[in-house]
Amino acid sequence: MVKERERKGKTPAVKKQRDNNSWMTSSNIESVQKCRPKKRKGVQDKTPRKKIRVSVTTGASTTCQDHIKRKMTEEAEGCSTPTKKKGLLQQVQTKETSSSMDNSSGDIRKKNLKRKVNDFEEPPMKKKTKKEQVTSQRAKFQKKYTELHLLGEGGFGSVFAGYRQKDKLPVAIKHIPKENVFLKHKDENGRKMALEVAIMLKLRNLTTSSSRQLALVSLLDWYELEEELLLVMERPMPSEDLFVYLDEHEGCLNEEEAKIILKQLVEATIQLQDANIFHRDIKVENVLIKSSSEGPQAYLIDFGLSCFDRGRKFALLRGTRDHVPPEFYRLKKYTAGPTTVWQLGVLLFEILHNKMFKTISFLTNKLKINKRLSKNCQDLMTKCLKEQPKERPTLEELLSHPWFS
Repeated sequence: MVKERERKGKTPAVKKQRDNNSWMTSSNIESVQKCRPKKRKGVQDKTPRKKIRVSVTTGASTTCQDHIKRKMTEEAEGCSTPTKKKGLLQQVQTKETSSSMDNSSGDIRKKNLKRKVNDFEEPPMKKKTKKEQVTSQRAKFQKKYTELHLLGEGGFGSVFAGYRQKDKLPVAIKHIPKENVFLKHKDENGRKMALEVAIMLKLRNLTTSSSRQLALVSLLDWYELEEELLLVMERPMPSEDLFVYLDEHEGCLNEEEAKIILKQLVEATIQLQDANIFHRDIKVENVLIKSSSEGPQAYLIDFGLSCFDRGRKFALLRGTRDHVPPEFYRLKKYTAGPTTVWQLGVLLFEILHNKMFKTISFLTNKLKINKRLSKNCQDLMTKCLKEQPKERPTLEELLSHPWFS
């Protein structure tokens, strides 16, 4: 999507983006030990026999059972028996009892174990509904940040000033309606997100890993709500966009100040190029200037139209209509490197001429480079604004130009 440019006085023009055992207890006793000889008839027991209940062993013969009874009686009376024959019933009963106890205790242990597991097992978490998720996200945002006045707005969203509550860090809060989030990206985990978020997450890793300060604004947080996307970014203070900054300096800057700003932006775009990121809309409205005693510090902002560049040619134009590179008019295609160099040339033209740049006007000689500028400055600008993309310098060549020396 392409945006018509229009100066809006000194109103900050921060833009938006467009475009888961049982034991076998029965044993077959086929043979038993030989029974002891019966006692002589007429011999009476001096003491009544103690009755002992013998459980029936499944599969054992009646004779065997009788023998076992007698054995138990004799043992109760204190009769001695050979060691080998001792304890036959005990063996049978022990097996049966042991099996029964094992089964019983095993069942009890299983039940107790299951009960303990159930006692410690937490009930499954109920999945939040989409409405609950949105409410949770909004609550997190409101707990962490305070939103203040409007910084700028456009057809693709609004940007508000704010601060982080725990340390009062100044932030910029960008509100993007869901219908304007038309560029999506799928990460390595298959999660879909707005392309701008994916790019800024990559930029955040880039800025934290760099040993020097880059002219890029970092993403602090992002929240996906029902009707809009919220991006919370760092806000250098004091700062204003370059569009407003120019108005405050009578429409243009001197070469020395312009050189400082452009060099920082060239270095930033080289970092973007190394990360395969194509901004696509570099212009004065999308550059933030922080004033300091060491001079102006530039920050490239608004990655709403940016994309990941993998050396391909782009046929769908996204950016500012007045800044369209010449090759798009002829071939209906453009590439990242030469287009970025062209846009940097356009930006340099505007901050040194107090004029709004238009590609058609420049190609038809209605706009010309000021001859009062230094020869090195004129040479750099002329090379950036070559009609043929192959004739433009690379970003690295641009950075080594004599004008920056």
